[in-house]
Amino acid sequence: MMKNKTKACIDTELHKKHRCKCEKSPEFRKAYAAEKLMYSIAGSLCRMRLKQNLTPQKLAQLSGLTHREISMLEKGDPNATIKTLLKAAEGMGKKLVIKIR
Repeated sequence: MMKNKTKACIDTELHKKHRCKCEKSPEFRKAYAAEKLMYSIAGSLCRMRLKQNLTPQKLAQLSGLTHREISMLEKGDPNATIKTLLKAAEGMGKKLVIKIR
């Protein structure tokens, strides 16, 4: 038990040590924003699927996607296409809305 707490503290200290370097890097900020967006989309899809009591297999069947495609979407696959997201949303009876600000 103590080893896990020690490792968590070490990880936190390493994060603090390198955070400043990363926050100053425009490349890092851009990559982080893109990754954060994909994980946000993945979380939304997963929550909607669970709210409708659908298994990934059932959503795949309803959307015309494969189980693997659903799994990749829910893992935040950075190569997901709008077409794939649209099919998953439609499989749950939802609309895909994209906003540009």
